[in-house]
Amino acid sequence: MNYSVVYATSTGNTKLLADNVEEVLGSECVYFGQSDEKAKKSDIIFIGFWTDKGTCNEEIKDFISELKDKKVFLFGSAGAGDEDYLNMVINNVKKEIDKSCDVIGEFMCQGKMQQGVKARYEKMLAEKPGDEQILSLIKNFEEALNHPNEDDLTRLKNKVKEVVEK
Repeated sequence: MNYSVVYATSTGNTKLLADNVEEVLGSECVYFGQSDEKAKKSDIIFIGFWTDKGTCNEEIKDFISELKDKKVFLFGSAGAGDEDYLNMVINNVKKEIDKSCDVIGEFMCQGKMQQGVKARYEKMLAEKPGDEQILSLIKNFEEALNHPNEDDLTRLKNKVKEVVEK
């Protein structure tokens, strides 16, 4: 078996995840990087994305829309750490994949967000001081700064090992 790791990153979260996937795959990883035709030749393609409006970013969406008859493993990060939200994101990404492809694994975790997000939340809070929902968003932003963490990376590596050891 040979593998490719294709990823797009905005804050570095997905790059960190992709590096850990590549570490598990070792020498069987024949392609590592941004979307490229070379990646499509592998037996299994590990596809990493950052979350944009509840699904994967456009670059990855374009890449996966071209795949046919492939085995794929999806991995990504999102600013929100809520399990329901993370599941919704991965399910939205799966909808972008052709029915001829087989999703053989998936992984999602919380990831840090760009500082501009916090600035937007703080501006909202200034307009509505004490607003519980906005305070919750800021709290989530602060929590996200700690992710992906070692626990996230260990869980990802274990899921990748399950796939490659089958």
